[in-house]
Amino acid sequence: MSSTSRLFESPQRVKIAAAVGQRLPLYCTATGKAFLAYLHEIRLARSFSESLSKYTEHTLVSRADLYQDLRETRLRGLRFLRQEYERDINAVAGPIMNAQGCPIAVIAIVGPSFRMPYERMLMLGQAIQETAVAIAREVGLAALPAILPKTQTPCITGYPEQKG
Repeated sequence: MSSTSRLFESPQRVKIAAAVGQRLPLYCTATGKAFLAYLHEIRLARSFSESLSKYTEHTLVSRADLYQDLRETRLRGLRFLRQEYERDINAVAGPIMNAQGCPIAVIAIVGPSFRMPYERMLMLGQAIQETAVAIAREVGLAALPAILPKTQTPCITGYPEQKG
């Protein structure tokens, strides 16, 4: 875990935790989709040059479905994920944006589906959005684009054309 990452564990006995350094597929995780929704179309198309694996019955493996899902995520500003990567695991994630409206980090709340039904995710989503804005203000992300090279800041310009 990097020095800027923070992990807050639930006091509940049933917990969800990723291993330090564990890599998960971007296209079927809440944090991955919250970030992918803002990628430039060329980078997005390159990210999925191979076929997509189906982890659960809810995993989107069609590029057309995935692009539509990412559009909706971007419009909403949040990603609500219901059992796409693992059965019985739900999550809500939102990006922390820089001054240009590009994500530079993502925050999420993940939990068992019995404790995080969709209605609960809606409430948590509002808290995530408020927290993301507060973090951006607190650390002065408005100045970040001046520090980072433009190539490190992904931004949207649209999505690849959907083909049957």
